Formats: sequence, structure tokens, C-alpha cells
Amino acid sequence: MKELTSRQKAFADYYLELGNATEAARRAGYKGNNLNRVASENLTKLGIKQYIEERQKQIDSKRIATIEEVMRFYTAVMRGEVKDQFELDAELKDRLAAGKELMKRLELSEDKMSDGGGIEIINDAPTD
Repeated sequence: MKELTSRQKAFADYYLELGNATEAARRAGYKGNNLNRVASENLTKLGIKQYIEERQKQIDSKRIATIEEVMRFYTAVMRGEVKDQFELDAELKDRLAAGKELMKRLELSEDKMSDGGGIEIINDAPTD
């Protein structure tokens, strides 16, 4: 990826923050009556586009929970460790729902458990 100038980097960062290319150009220090054109051109430059895409991925990855975080949350709810907004324990239906969500993710859905998914005892010991 091509190295961006400090003004281009500032433009991209402001654009990510504001979502408005013209305002991002103004805040980044671009001058003149053609800020709309400058902003539009900046958004088509490959280096700036790549920088914006990479930064957006970083931002999104911080916002979106990982599967491990989801599993920890469901486990905490199921165990009754999570309180509601009134500091009351989670209701039993919520704890059961969290347990079901965990089971789905652990591939131990009710279907698999109910259709003979138990222990099968095989007596194959030799007889004398």
C-alpha cells in the first residue's frame, strides 16, 4: 500500500469519523472552493481507499463480539451470574435460552440428544 501524506491520512480518519467527505477534507486542511471535488478525488485514490477499508475492518473487529465472548456471556447467563437492569437474577427462561444457545454452538442441539444420542452399552466381552 502506498504511503499516505499526513493530510491524506487525516482526511481518511476524519472521513471514517464523520462519514462526510467534504467536511473531512476541510478538517484535514484542504483549502479552496473545490472541497467537494477534492473529497471525491481522495475517495477514488487507491491508497486512501485501502487505508479506509483497513481502518474500517479494525474498527469493526473491535465492535463485534468474538465467538469466545458470546460463549462466555451465554455461560454467565446460564449460570445466573448476569443480573438484569434492576440487579435481579436472570429468569429461569432466560437461563434456559442461554443454555440452548450454548448447546447449538457446541453442536449438542436437542435433536442430537433426543434421537439416541445417549450412551450405548455393547456387551462384547468373551464368554467362557
